[in-house]
Amino acid sequence: MTPDDLAAVDRSWADLQGRSAPLVGRLALAFAEVSDPADAPARARRLLESTSELVALLATPSRLASRARAVAARWPAGTPTPCFRIDGQAWMRAAMEVSPSWSVDDEIAWRRAWLLLSDVLAEESLAPFGDPARS
Repeated sequence: MTPDDLAAVDRSWADLQGRSAPLVGRLALAFAEVSDPADAPARARRLLESTSELVALLATPSRLASRARAVAARWPAGTPTPCFRIDGQAWMRAAMEVSPSWSVDDEIAWRRAWLLLSDVLAEESLAPFGDPARS
């Protein structure tokens, strides 16, 4: 991620934090379309909480990797690892819908953040001691 990407994520995250209830609601709607609707609200809250823990570490991928693994370890058994195709796309769609200041630059920056995080989590799931249930 570039310094401009990090700045865009930081700025848009500051705005999204003040809109957590509508963001969770939009995420839940998006998740209900692609997975078990009964789990969608919990999945949305878990994603928001995880993002809150990880977003500040995007500038330091080694620290991000360590923290992301710890966050993923707390997810309920059988919960899929967040991936860009589902969770990242839902995140960006929900963010665009709830943030009036959301921009193309924000979307590009968050896309790069999601790809970085997805790579970190995929690397863990492919590791010899990774949890195959999460892959």
